[in-house]
Amino acid sequence: MKTETLIAAISAAIAFGAAALAFGAAALALWTARGASRKDGYELARGLYRELTSPETAAHRSALEFYRRAARRTQRETEAVLDHYFALLWAFEHVRAGRQSLDQQRRINGTKPVVDYLDSAISWHVQEWSTRWTHLRQLIQEHVPELDDRHSISTFCELADEVLGSTGTIDALRAEVNADRA
Repeated sequence: MKTETLIAAISAAIAFGAAALAFGAAALALWTARGASRKDGYELARGLYRELTSPETAAHRSALEFYRRAARRTQRETEAVLDHYFALLWAFEHVRAGRQSLDQQRRINGTKPVVDYLDSAISWHVQEWSTRWTHLRQLIQEHVPELDDRHSISTFCELADEVLGSTGTIDALRAEVNADRA
């Protein structure tokens, strides 16, 4: 074998080895970054769940439940409960925004298990409120006929579809909100 051929073969082997090491280093960096992103994702998911179960959100839920279960409701009580109504809807909106962020990172950062974890954690809350919103809206609209909650309720319905799948309860709520628009 000629010296030039031997040198070329050795150079090619060294270049191939360097490329393999670079690829391995890049793969390790990607794997490490993906793991860190997943860890951050779980932290976000726990924070979103904590928001739904915080004492502040619990106060909103309680106020709405007492209002919904009351034998009678006054205009003043209805006006007082509106802040709780929207605060709870906005908490669900915040959860949906965080869930969307995690879901959109699933291919790059491997956050599908995080989204599954979040869905499992919040599914009971979403299910319970999906059965309450229609009745609660009707009660509030007795005193506030022009209730402007369409965007927030629609966002809740989208979250419910994502977490629970399509349900008759959510379809009915969505239809009611759309009927109010007409």
